[in-house]
Amino acid sequence: MAYQRVEVLTGTERRRNYTPAEKVRMVEEAFRPGVVVTEAARRLGVHESLLYRWRGLMQASGSAVAEPSSFVAVTITPEPTVTEPPVLEPPEPLPPPATLATSPAILEVILPSGARLRLEGPVDPALAAAVVGALA
Repeated sequence: MAYQRVEVLTGTERRRNYTPAEKVRMVEEAFRPGVVVTEAARRLGVHESLLYRWRGLMQASGSAVAEPSSFVAVTITPEPTVTEPPVLEPPEPLPPPATLATSPAILEVILPSGARLRLEGPVDPALAAAVVGALA
């Protein structure tokens, strides 16, 4: 068994760092149909377990891998044409306001902007809605 390439690592770093593009290229090359992974790993200068690990990580993250993509059958149907506009019914009227309680009511609203609205006693619902709409 003769290696054709020697790589000398200098400094304190003892491991080779591969870019994501290099990893994808090596995995695609090693897992092509008819290629023996052990021979490809030897030729690329990496251990075969790295190739299997990188392939698993790429499959888990959805990155490009050497496996062929599958196709899904799609049927496109035209949307039905509407001949008549839909009939909209008027909303039901609101029920009459309940009788006022003997104790004064307090309504406090804190809006996302930080503004506070405090209503005490009997308040017309339309007025309360208008005030909240203005503050929002």
